Amino acid sequence: MHHTPHECRHTLATMLDRSGANETAVKMILGHARTGVTKGVYTHKTLADLRKAINKV
Repeated sequence: MHHTPHECRHTLATMLDRSGANETAVKMILGHARTGVTKGVYTHKTLADLRKAINKV
């Protein structure tokens, strides 16, 4: 299995998001200037994540 450092950044961002990590901390860990980049580009939601969000409402 071969993964690039860039792919690992996506995985880390997604795992931190799922764990409920502080958005500012995640932004700083990944080195992004804006939170929107972290959430919009690096964080990926699965169907299970979306269902979980809906069930919280």
